[in-house]
Amino acid sequence: MIYLLDTNAAIALLKEHPQMLGHVRRVGQSALRVCAPVEAELWFGVAKSARQDQNRARLLTLLEWLPSLPFAGQATRHFGDIRVHLANLGTPIGPYDLQIAAIALANDLTVITNNTREFARVPGLKLEDWLL
Repeated sequence: MIYLLDTNAAIALLKEHPQMLGHVRRVGQSALRVCAPVEAELWFGVAKSARQDQNRARLLTLLEWLPSLPFAGQATRHFGDIRVHLANLGTPIGPYDLQIAAIALANDLTVITNNTREFARVPGLKLEDWLL
């Protein structure tokens, strides 16, 4: 199984959260991915932080360590389908989470997030919370 880290999961990994580290050790580096929307949110965090140099270095190390998936191709098609479906139900999710979910569905990945409540609205999306 391959896992896609949501932004909060990537932050927990950057902060060396013990539960997150335990799961990462269990599944191994080769089973982990990030994606373009997560990268963008992490770079935003660096830009607004008081310790930009330190946080930039940590993020660059993480991004060298984990493969990143683009928001393109099948993911963009899934995005449209998910957005319409959730809009028709009156239960939309945020645009970045929508992109992350679409990338996960397009690549048959399990999203690792502490925000399962929002992601659970996406039909067929596999989720795990490694911070419980």
